[in-house]
Amino acid sequence: MQTSAIFRRLSIIAVVITFGHLLFGNIVSGTDSGMGCGPHWPLCRGQLFPPLTDSALVIELFHRLFALLVGVSILALAGVAWRRERDKPTLLWLATASLLLVIIVGIFGGITVLLELPQAVSTAHFGLGVLLFSLLVVLAAKAHAPAFPRASASTHRWALASVIVIYLQAVLGAYVRHSQAGLALPLWPFLTFFPNLAISPIAHQWSHRLLALIVLGVVALTAARAIKSGYTALGVSSVALVLIQIALGVLTVWSLLNSIIAMLHLAGALGVLGVQIVLTVQSWPALTPFPSPVGDYGRGVP
Repeated sequence: MQTSAIFRRLSIIAVVITFGHLLFGNIVSGTDSGMGCGPHWPLCRGQLFPPLTDSALVIELFHRLFALLVGVSILALAGVAWRRERDKPTLLWLATASLLLVIIVGIFGGITVLLELPQAVSTAHFGLGVLLFSLLVVLAAKAHAPAFPRASASTHRWALASVIVIYLQAVLGAYVRHSQAGLALPLWPFLTFFPNLAISPIAHQWSHRLLALIVLGVVALTAARAIKSGYTALGVSSVALVLIQIALGVLTVWSLLNSIIAMLHLAGALGVLGVQIVLTVQSWPALTPFPSPVGDYGRGVP
């Protein structure tokens, strides 16, 4: 049984809006606008509609309005799920979980502002946002699931491993940014082959670069298995995106943390993560909520 057209459209809309909100959050961080509304939440400088007196206030205010748009899109998605997709438990659970998570992310964002942007809390807020994005990608992938998915346990395991590694790398990258360690190693790839890791910013930046190499290796191995299993487009695109992502990481350092390039660097990370999540969903038929009525005969299973 196929999902309704409106649910499929809303699932894509929610992913795109959440993706955009994460990128805009990167602009907020890159321009030091996180406290543009002062230590006030949900009000901005104590007002619902403050005068737009400076750029930091405008950026932070629009970031909050963007967050509201994310919440509305997910609320609409959950509403349609409960109205039209109640016979599909997996989609219903994912939509409900997304609604609960976006509320948690919003509250955590408020706490981040009220505490005046501590590094650990800001990083956790970002991590929750990426988790929400990931959950929405899973939901959208399932809503658009093919009728006869191809089974590949090996591809699924590698894709899942790559999702975990990419997520950890994204969170570590956020911590590097919030701890002001982005230029701790101003040359690329390394200031020295064995930098002084006793200095925290250097250790954070060096770990981020080392994990990038691990991500490249895991994604490459996953792509090889994906192509062999018939997921050629996903396999090729994942390798291309991770290479672009690494190049953007280099440019971020070379440009002295230019906010636009840093935003594109995050976009690359989310793109790689999204592709690997889709591959994870599609490569394991047991995760598909709508089994074929003809059973497993199409896959050679008696």
